[in-house]
Amino acid sequence: MIDIKNKLVKREYEEVNKNNLLDKKSFERSVANNILLKRGLTFTNKSILLLITFILMSILMLQFISSVGITPGRTTLNFEPGLSAEVPFSIVNTENKDMSVVFAVRGELANYITLNSAYSEFSSTENSKSFSYNINLPVKFEKPGLHEAEIVAMEMPKDIKETGAFVGATVSVITQLYVYVPYPNKYIDGDLNIIEAGADEKTIFLMPVINRGKLNIVNAKVVIDIYTSLNEKIITLESNPISLNSLERKEIVVDWESDVNPGKYLAVVTIVYDNEILKLEKEFNVGELVLEIEEVIVKDFELGGIAKFNALVQNKWSEDLKDVYLNILVYNDEGEIMADFKSPTYDINSLTKAEMVAYWDTAGISTGTYEGKLILKYGDKSTDRNIQLKITEYDIEILGVTGRVSVKQSSNFNINNLLVILLVFLIVANIVWFVVVKKILKKKK
Repeated sequence: MIDIKNKLVKREYEEVNKNNLLDKKSFERSVANNILLKRGLTFTNKSILLLITFILMSILMLQFISSVGITPGRTTLNFEPGLSAEVPFSIVNTENKDMSVVFAVRGELANYITLNSAYSEFSSTENSKSFSYNINLPVKFEKPGLHEAEIVAMEMPKDIKETGAFVGATVSVITQLYVYVPYPNKYIDGDLNIIEAGADEKTIFLMPVINRGKLNIVNAKVVIDIYTSLNEKIITLESNPISLNSLERKEIVVDWESDVNPGKYLAVVTIVYDNEILKLEKEFNVGELVLEIEEVIVKDFELGGIAKFNALVQNKWSEDLKDVYLNILVYNDEGEIMADFKSPTYDINSLTKAEMVAYWDTAGISTGTYEGKLILKYGDKSTDRNIQLKITEYDIEILGVTGRVSVKQSSNFNINNLLVILLVFLIVANIVWFVVVKKILKKKK
């Protein structure tokens, strides 16, 4: 009997210890859960703070976008032994802000270029400033063809010269220098531009050609083979022959009555010149234009200053188009490019219109009528328009662009305003949430 009693007592003791052990484990588990909860609370706060920091940095980075421009986009020179020249360019303060600009040179021709300014400051009242660099070429280059360099303008904070250091995002814009060294014999450099048309309308092929050789070209003509998307040749077109003196530039134009089904086609161009050939090819559409330039206007212009070209562009395609930019060429009386400037890149939503802006420094330009070209580029495609620019003392009239749709002024409310409002909302929400949770935790204690 005593043994049985002792066994019962022992079993009850073990049960009590077991329950205590379970209670202890439950207590430890509860403590661990509370610790994890607090850690989770801390992690949530950190996440929101990180999100706020990211948004704040995004706002600061947005301040750098498109706040500085440069014109011209490119300067082209034909090589002469020992050529020495001063090349002007301008920096445009597009957002009228206080800033500093630092200049640098890079590229193959960097050793032959001397900057006349390495640093400059802009106040919010200065719309633009003129600068220049000197180019001193050697007696000869071993390699004929294109040699190039880039002059880089980097936007910095206003007080960068005093602080001496800066960590953060900057905006850089460049103006290019192209120097063409003639080839010893005959050499054609050409390009292919296609003005697309609707069905049963004329497609226009524009081929600017330049004789980059030292010898004259007696006979040059263009042969265009047009293929379907299934690689079936449907027609061959030919131009009239032309001649080209050394370093002379001409433009060959071929029209085609596009009496075919709408769709994509391929133009294979062969430029035949004095038993030499140059081949070019490009896809194009017959049917609805992807992008159309409806209007280009210049407001508040004064000759010798910076001309602001506002272009209204319509995307007629059923897809969004990214990295679209406008390139404007202006030719002198000899048919040479005297101005070549571009807009920033834009993203244009499907079936919408957008305004694009490009700047031209007209210093040294005389009044008169000039031939030009508008090139709207998107991906590997382009829409081209031949234009005329009638320049007077206080006006630039652009002829050759169809459509007269007014350009509306942009609203003062932009993405920066939206982000500031979002930032303030998140800060307030975070403070309120933190105070409420803190009160709840105190009540639980």
